[in-house]
Amino acid sequence: MKVESVQLEGIRTVIFDLDGTLYDKKGLAQRMVRRLWWCLPLLAAERLTRRKMHEVQFASEEEFFSHFFAEMARGHWWSTKMAERWYNHVYLPTMVELIGMTCPRHENVVKLMNETKKRGLKMAVYSDYGSVVDKLKVLNIDPEQFDLLVAAPELGALKPSKPCAEKVMKMLDADPSTTLFVGDRDEKDGETARVVGAKFLLV
Repeated sequence: MKVESVQLEGIRTVIFDLDGTLYDKKGLAQRMVRRLWWCLPLLAAERLTRRKMHEVQFASEEEFFSHFFAEMARGHWWSTKMAERWYNHVYLPTMVELIGMTCPRHENVVKLMNETKKRGLKMAVYSDYGSVVDKLKVLNIDPEQFDLLVAAPELGALKPSKPCAEKVMKMLDADPSTTLFVGDRDEKDGETARVVGAKFLLV
């Protein structure tokens, strides 16, 4: 379905994915590699760890990242603390910077967001990554307009975790039958919508 043709009648809550949905991420991975060439092993470890943990549920954000950084460090010369510092102070800030410099917004999705706000519907961003507020700011999207901004690891897992999706719905006091998820990955964002019985728009 095209974003331009989506109907919001009967919808009370719209939950947007961020990366790849609100902006064009084509080429971002390659630009990350070029910028962070000096730490390619860490980049590779981050991607591998994310794939390993995509179906693992933890009780809290602290527990999630404790396992995440331990897994990143497993079998490598760097420590868990080094992995944590690199992720928070190098990896995520570099991603935010490159998004602001090189990734245009998906204006059709922004129009949908504006229409959602205009109609007075609840609106949220539910991302698989952190730095949600910083990414919105470099995309010139006002973070204050959302009822909820949350990254999946804050809830203990990555998409499409059902417990995490249910927490998001509860935080928004949202009814699945009147909720629309908007995302660019059916296997992540679409499945997140399906596990709670909500509607999904693939962009």
